[in-house]
Amino acid sequence: MSRDMLTYNVHEGNLEAMVHGYRDALLRVDEYNNLCQCDNLSDLKSQLQVTDYGNFLQQESALTTRIIVDKAQEVMVRQFREMRAWSEPPLCDFMDFISYEHMISNVLKLIIAKRSGRSNLELLTKCHPLGLFPELPTLLAATDVREMFEVVLVDSPVGRFFSADGFERDLDELSVEFIRGMLMKNYYQQFYDFCYELGGETREVMCPLLDAEADRLVLTFTLNTLGVREITPADRRRVFPNLGSLVDIHDDIAESENDEQLRDRLRRFPTYYDLLDDSRSIDTSNKKSIERRFVELSVVLYSDAMTRQFQYGIFYAYVKLKELEISNLQWISDCVVQQIRNRLHEYVNIVAQV
Repeated sequence: MSRDMLTYNVHEGNLEAMVHGYRDALLRVDEYNNLCQCDNLSDLKSQLQVTDYGNFLQQESALTTRIIVDKAQEVMVRQFREMRAWSEPPLCDFMDFISYEHMISNVLKLIIAKRSGRSNLELLTKCHPLGLFPELPTLLAATDVREMFEVVLVDSPVGRFFSADGFERDLDELSVEFIRGMLMKNYYQQFYDFCYELGGETREVMCPLLDAEADRLVLTFTLNTLGVREITPADRRRVFPNLGSLVDIHDDIAESENDEQLRDRLRRFPTYYDLLDDSRSIDTSNKKSIERRFVELSVVLYSDAMTRQFQYGIFYAYVKLKELEISNLQWISDCVVQQIRNRLHEYVNIVAQV
């Protein structure tokens, strides 16, 4: 069970103060504006030195976007691991769930590489540092995806997400999209159950957040598989988590054959109906991708979670917001390198809501 208000500050008050300090150090509007004025990556480095990132690029002479992203991720991972090291149960278990998502993502990268015939240690450098675990390098020695599970993954921190539905028997035949969907379904369901059992403010904050993540999985998986003959409505339904605001119409969503049909079945859910309603924008150049719209909707939820006290959702929300900030750095860096100045300001705004 999670702490009540009388005991929370004794056990987690210092960590909550720490994560709020990290939140307050997220890049501000004026700092983003300064970054967007840079002519090259050296200018970008100079601008970042006067932010909370400080001299994190001091040892780097030949800058690239990849180096900037990697070093920014190191900053985030260092913050996360420091908080994880100081945490006690059940917060340490909660923070492990945050890292599980990145472990799943890293495993999927290696599965894709294995299927394409690429399996070398260089692939590990492309894995997210928050999702590294001891068994990960061993996956490269497996002959196929099935062996990845039988020899390594079954005893790894993410083995529980593979075996939850028994779909590991068909790993070599299933599409990567389907494997990703099944893993995230199991992840969200187990994380939701954990937060629900914690109760208190953590349940009040995290369960709606995970409901929204589940809805996002349902809609994006459906959109990505429309017109894909190999993915049947039954396959889609198998991927949908047993949570979220769309649970009652999962069968209808799974049966959708095109965008219009899917949108029509979301009329009772204004937020998602509007999200998918591209027809409202006359100027097609201003239309945003569905993924971008979901991200912007999530930012509001994460920012709200950061305002609530005596609950663990602040740690989840901060990591998500920090990841978006790093994605913004990647976007701005790429635009600077490619001299696409008219698109510099198309980063995700996480500042106004924080």
